[in-house]
Amino acid sequence: MTQKAAAAAESTAAMRKDNVNIYNQTATPDETPILIKNKLAEFELALDDVGDKEKRCYLMAKEKGPDECNDAHKLIFLRCEVFEVDRAVARFVKYWEARVAVFGEDKAFLPLAVDGALKDDMESIEVDYLQVANKTDPDGRAILLFDFNKEGEDLSSESLLRVVWYQAHVALTQESCQKRGVVLYVRCVDRFTDWRPSLSKKIAAAARGILPIRLAGIHFMQPPSYITLILAVVRPVMGKKLRNRFYHHSGSVDDLLKSLSKFGLGDMDMLPTMFGGELTSCL
Repeated sequence: MTQKAAAAAESTAAMRKDNVNIYNQTATPDETPILIKNKLAEFELALDDVGDKEKRCYLMAKEKGPDECNDAHKLIFLRCEVFEVDRAVARFVKYWEARVAVFGEDKAFLPLAVDGALKDDMESIEVDYLQVANKTDPDGRAILLFDFNKEGEDLSSESLLRVVWYQAHVALTQESCQKRGVVLYVRCVDRFTDWRPSLSKKIAAAARGILPIRLAGIHFMQPPSYITLILAVVRPVMGKKLRNRFYHHSGSVDDLLKSLSKFGLGDMDMLPTMFGGELTSCL
């Protein structure tokens, strides 16, 4: 390890005590069995107040795939919204409407797994468009590796969007991810013409108010000169809160580690291999 990398690692260790709020996230409450029981009961009451037409897709899920919308699933939405019940229910209803739109009624109620709803999307999964890293950040946030360069592959945008949903749910199997959220490493397209703006808008919309994930921060690594054009499309969809969580990191490996250290990511094992580090996916 170089002197700069060692200094970055030392800085990371020193900052880990404060990392919980480095992204200005709302603090998660201390969970107790009583809190969870009461909030799930409130969730059901609020869900009952939603009209059948508005929650049509959820009612279909309840009938065709009850294990996909059970209490454990609802708890993920409560954690995402820090136990604010009305917000959790609103996201839950939107989620099921979007899940049916993304997967179709024939697959939406199957488990989001390679032998379920993703059985016809293996090629898109295997190009590593989006991956879940093999470890979390120091505070338990899942780390996702987004390679937009793969948009140049001969794969449909619909299939790539399904992969995003799938990998988000892989990350959510970790309880710490449900509570703390996720951070993204982003590799932008090498050729601007490969970028798919409409797909980016759909992904941004899903991250903002549909998928039950707490998006802590998005780290654009070695961003190209046209990053401002990309962000001009993505930022408005993300909303004010999330668009203030975009970070750029450029330069040598040492420069990257130093820049990332303030987020607890300044170690080689926290930097993805595609950027010269040691962090790999969990698959």
